[in-house]
Amino acid sequence: MQQSTLDPSSLWSLFGKQGLYKESPEVTFQRVIYDLLHVRLPLATIYPVYTYFYKDIHKDHAVVYAEVEDTKRFSSLKTAKCAWFTLKQVLKLDLSEQTRQDITVGQRVINAKMRKSLGLQTLE
Repeated sequence: MQQSTLDPSSLWSLFGKQGLYKESPEVTFQRVIYDLLHVRLPLATIYPVYTYFYKDIHKDHAVVYAEVEDTKRFSSLKTAKCAWFTLKQVLKLDLSEQTRQDITVGQRVINAKMRKSLGLQTLE
């Protein structure tokens, strides 16, 4: 999650940047994290969650997540505030409705994939 330094009271948002031509969401995320935090995430630790057309900005929007074991190795951002949160903590932040929706749906997708990989039944 990051917060703009242009307006310290502005909303928190997920990391984001436009992908390069024919670049997968996972590779885009890997590049963004390196550009912003100077950390190389192995592609094998980055997972797609879902992609949708975000009509407010007229672009495809992808949600991915990465497994990160040690957040202490991340350097601080020079242009924005950055912090790590648990899901419980992040949902208490001042978020746009779209960011809150992305996090909520993303968590549901991740949980469903986890249950499926463990062979657990899902309730429908």
